[in-house]
Amino acid sequence: MAEFTRKKMTLADGEVSYLEWAAEAPLLHFAHATGFNAETYRALLTPLQGRFRVAAADQRGHGFTTLPAVPGPAAGWTTFGGDLARILDRLDGRPAVLAGHSMGAITSMMVAAARPELVRGLVLVEPVLVPRFSRQLMRVLRFLGRTPPPGTDLATMAAKRRAIFPSFEMALSAYRGRGAFKTWPEETIADYLRGGLLPTGNGTEMRLACEPLWESAVFRNAPPGIARLASQVRCPLTLIYAGGGTAKAREVAIVARRHGSARLIQVPGTTHFLPMERPDVVQDEITRLLTAA
Repeated sequence: MAEFTRKKMTLADGEVSYLEWAAEAPLLHFAHATGFNAETYRALLTPLQGRFRVAAADQRGHGFTTLPAVPGPAAGWTTFGGDLARILDRLDGRPAVLAGHSMGAITSMMVAAARPELVRGLVLVEPVLVPRFSRQLMRVLRFLGRTPPPGTDLATMAAKRRAIFPSFEMALSAYRGRGAFKTWPEETIADYLRGGLLPTGNGTEMRLACEPLWESAVFRNAPPGIARLASQVRCPLTLIYAGGGTAKAREVAIVARRHGSARLIQVPGTTHFLPMERPDVVQDEITRLLTAA
């Protein structure tokens, strides 16, 4: 199978770096999760070439994209949705199949709701479905002095993430088989690092392209109650989720109820990193949607 070509797209406020597996076929765009990058999903996307013209962009503040990424309002997820709509306008302008993981799933759903003419089908993989009242609850807990211990939430942990490594090899060694990466194939970890490390200019030293404070800000801006957005989605929708991931049963049920005809696929024995653990399931559902859309 042919490998991707990395391309650049110039927008008014900077450049978007994206991967493309070119083909005379319907467009598929895959949106990555917070803290990751498009190349992380190379093993998932490469087998889809030919059936689709596959594209995957590095989102703002991630990978090799240079759109401004200063923690604050820009870290809101509507920013990523707006960026994705602009990218799709430039890539093709015709209805595409949108798929995404975690935050990428939510931003894809945002585009389907706001710009239905751009989307012929959605595949949401482990979307971050934050309950509607979670932020209000956290405010009450803070008022009562019952906030979670420092370091236990994703935003706090992301802010403390190590950002600089002596070399690519040292970074790979640091990630291999540890923490969130325990269930990942080693080659997928290497893909994540190839698409997510930048040279510092100090010999072989490398740094994370996604700055820890930016990743932390993005986590903190996860929109509550987003499952209800499914009522505005008019295209076919497939939601693939793990038993213990970020798509909790109650929120998945809201998506199903609001959309009306959503296809729900629960994959036993997987985690939030389902695309790395069972790429075959994701590939099959994306291909199935092509014929259904």
